[in-house]
Amino acid sequence: MRAARAHDAAARRFDLWRIPGRKRLALDGPDLSLTADLSAQRMRLLLAGDLTDGSAYLNTVPLRPQLRGQLDTFNAQAQALEGHVPQVDPARSVTRAALLHLRALQALDAAQAGASHRDIAKALFGLEAVVFRWHEDGDLRAQVRHLLRRAEALMNGGYLAMAGVLHLSAKHPGDEPVR
Repeated sequence: MRAARAHDAAARRFDLWRIPGRKRLALDGPDLSLTADLSAQRMRLLLAGDLTDGSAYLNTVPLRPQLRGQLDTFNAQAQALEGHVPQVDPARSVTRAALLHLRALQALDAAQAGASHRDIAKALFGLEAVVFRWHEDGDLRAQVRHLLRRAEALMNGGYLAMAGVLHLSAKHPGDEPVR
């Protein structure tokens, strides 16, 4: 986003000190580059070289194909120029499905690196669980096999259905019946 001087008397007035966060200004050719750190967020703006404190200004954004995906970012930057601290999305709690996907992909990585099913179980569930629960037809071994089938299904295009790009079926990859 770029803030430039406006010739409209009803336009907003620029106030560098109203922008929240730690600020750094640097020359960027004829313009100024402003970086503001707002806790975990970093905002970068390009300021017109003739923009002065208290002068009317307007915001411009580049018209690119990715514009729709950047609208929230531009809105947050415009709010920061007005002195409002952008809202930070709260961290999401880990869901059971997310943990299952994570373990499945970790199992697949280990299998492709040559690890045995028992070694995968040690890495995912711990040595103690493997010592007490690993049997030829045990639940831990079945979990590892299920995770590997699920990850292979994701790898073979199931991730597209999970992302909503393809609607292959209502079931998650890896939940198909065992043959």
